[in-house]
Amino acid sequence: MRMRPTAQSAGQQLEGEQRAAELRAELDELLRASRYASQRERRLNEAIRASPGRSRPDGELLRQLAQARTLREGLGARCLQISNQLEALEIRLRHEQQQEPPQHHQQPQRQQHQEHHHEPEPAPTPPKAPPPPARPDIGALTERITTLHRTGALAAEAELLDQAAARLAPADAALLVGMLAQYGPTGASLHLARSAARLTPEHAVAVLTELRELGLAEEAAALFHAFWAYPATSVPGLLAALEQAGQNADGATLLWEWGSAPTPELTSLAACLQQHGRPGDVRTLLRQAAGRPTADLAALAAELPPALTTDLLKELAALRPPAELVRLASALDEAGSRELYGQLLVALLADGPRHRTTLAALRAAGLPTTPPSAPRSRWGWR
Repeated sequence: MRMRPTAQSAGQQLEGEQRAAELRAELDELLRASRYASQRERRLNEAIRASPGRSRPDGELLRQLAQARTLREGLGARCLQISNQLEALEIRLRHEQQQEPPQHHQQPQRQQHQEHHHEPEPAPTPPKAPPPPARPDIGALTERITTLHRTGALAAEAELLDQAAARLAPADAALLVGMLAQYGPTGASLHLARSAARLTPEHAVAVLTELRELGLAEEAAALFHAFWAYPATSVPGLLAALEQAGQNADGATLLWEWGSAPTPELTSLAACLQQHGRPGDVRTLLRQAAGRPTADLAALAAELPPALTTDLLKELAALRPPAELVRLASALDEAGSRELYGQLLVALLADGPRHRTTLAALRAAGLPTTPPSAPRSRWGWR
C-alpha cells in the first residue's frame, strides 16, 4: 500500500531532524578536540622556545609539534565539512516545511486526485565540502633527503630542498628545517632556509618568523642574510613584509647593510624607497650612508635625485664633525659642484651657532660661506 504524501513528508522531516541532531553532536565533539589540539600545539611551541641554551630544538618535541599541527588542521577541515553538511540539511528541512501542503477538509474526490497525481519535491543535493588538504609527512621527507645525500645524489637533494621550500607552508617549512637540523645531512637545513628567501617577501618573512619561534637561530640567520642579495627593486616589499610581521629591527639592519653598498646600488634603493612612499626608510638609509668616505659622499650626492641629495646633505651637516664637513666641501668645490656646495652651505647656515667652527674652517680654507643668493666674490657668491 502506498504511503500518503503527507505521512511520507512527515517521516522524511523526522529523519532529517534526527540526522541534523547527530551532525550537531559530532560537530561539538570535533570542536572540543580541535581546541585541545590547538592548546597542545601552543604548549609544544612554548616548550621549544623555553629550551635553555639550545641552538637546536629537541627532535622529539619537533615530531610532536608536527603531529599536533596535523591533527589540528585535520580536525579543522572535518569541522568545516560537517558544518557545510549541517547547513545544507537545515536548508532542505526548511524548504520541505514551506512546500508541505496545508491540511484542509476537502472533498474525497479532490483528495483522491491529489493522492494519485501529487508527489513531494525532491530534496536539494547538499553541496560537497572540499576534501582536507593533504599535509606533507615531514619525517618521510627528511628521510628522503637524507637518503639522496648518502647515495651521492647531491643535485637531486638540492632540487628536492628547493621544491620543498617552494611548496611547503611556512610552518611546515620551518618544521622540516628543524628535522633536518637534528637528523638530516650537514648543511641541508641551511640550504632549505636560504631557499625560502627566493620566494615572495611575505612567504620568506613568514618562514623567518617560524624559524625563530622554533629556536632555529642559525637557520634564521642564514635566511636573513640571504635577504641582503635582494635587488633594490625588491627591498621596499621586503621591508613592508618585515614591518607587517613586527620585525622592524630586521628592516633597520637591512638598511644599515645597504648603507655601505656601492654608490649606484645605494642610489637605486633610495629612489625605489622614495617611489614606494617610505620616507622613514629613506632617512634611515641616508643616515647610514652618512658614514661613508668623503669621496663616496661627494659621488653619492651627485647621483641621488635632487630631493634626496638635499636630505643627504642635511644629514651630513647634522652628523659629521667639522673637519670632515670641510673635506666634503673641498671635494665638492674641486669637482665644480657649485649647486651641491650651495646646498651643503645652506644646511650649515640653517643652524649657524652650532656650525660656527665648520663655517670658520671653510673661511680659513678660502671657501665660500655665503649662499649663492647673495653674490659678493669668488664664483660671484662669496
